[in-house]
Amino acid sequence: MSQCSLAIFLHQLLAGELAPVGPVNDAATLNRLVEVPAPALRILLGAHLDALLARWPSSHALRPQSLPSALLWIAAALNNAAWAVQRPDPRLLTITLRLSEAIPAAADPDEALAYHSLIRHLPRLTLAEDWLPVAQRLFDRSPLTAAWLPRRNGALSPALIDLLGYYPVQVELRDRWLALLPDEQSARRTIPAAMAAANAELGQLLRDLLALDAGWRPFTLAFYEADCAFQRRGSDERPAWPLIDALGAAARQERDLARRRYAQKTLYRYAPLVDLITDEASARPYLHLDGRFQDLVVEAVPHRQLKLWRAVDRRTTEMPIADV
Repeated sequence: MSQCSLAIFLHQLLAGELAPVGPVNDAATLNRLVEVPAPALRILLGAHLDALLARWPSSHALRPQSLPSALLWIAAALNNAAWAVQRPDPRLLTITLRLSEAIPAAADPDEALAYHSLIRHLPRLTLAEDWLPVAQRLFDRSPLTAAWLPRRNGALSPALIDLLGYYPVQVELRDRWLALLPDEQSARRTIPAAMAAANAELGQLLRDLLALDAGWRPFTLAFYEADCAFQRRGSDERPAWPLIDALGAAARQERDLARRRYAQKTLYRYAPLVDLITDEASARPYLHLDGRFQDLVVEAVPHRQLKLWRAVDRRTTEMPIADV
């Protein structure tokens, strides 16, 4: 596959289409992508970064002055993953897996933004099971994408911590995390497993931030204030949060074990808030949440389960969900 074909893929991706015209499956092309990239490819990579930042408020100061050379390997890996959705090829999988392993992790905020501008499209693909390790390796190398999903990759990346200090990034992540909530109908029936897992990962991510530095309390509580406002129904005099009610009922009373587990995992997004509410001395200087919302959250999160969560080693990526 020529660099021209990869340029076509990147151009179509700007329009929202994951439509490769062929795989990147030869060493010569992969080497040229890093050593002698076509000027058009560099322009397209910059356009993808601009497309990402254009959605964020006041983000002009975040734009990197240069792009990492490994970004074209990320483009090639994304191209190959999209190609393999319709045309399985074991040889292409082997090449792409090795390629993803060779990509260095983002080492600073500029690289993290550049990586995210492409890797954020990866979840749109319905990958075969044997391609999931490729996706995992790409997510592992992109700390901003991992937080956006969210998906924990061990210790918090310094590049992510730096980016979280910028308001546009905070807004982007807040809006993404609010979109992870199930609707009320799903909460009363079956929450999708991937959605439940994402909410559990979010809870652990916020706990990791709070454990790293108490200075992240305002950021964490500002997110929960947005969550409270986003879910609120009813009038000022009689506000209601029916989703929290439904999740709490399912986590405590649902007879179907899978439904109960998914409700519990979804509620884990509120475990850091329960911790902060319990520690009033820490939370009071920052807390502007509606007290009625706080009471509902504390009641909804199963107390026995919360004790188990608090005991989990933070290096563990999977929270134990007990029958409570």
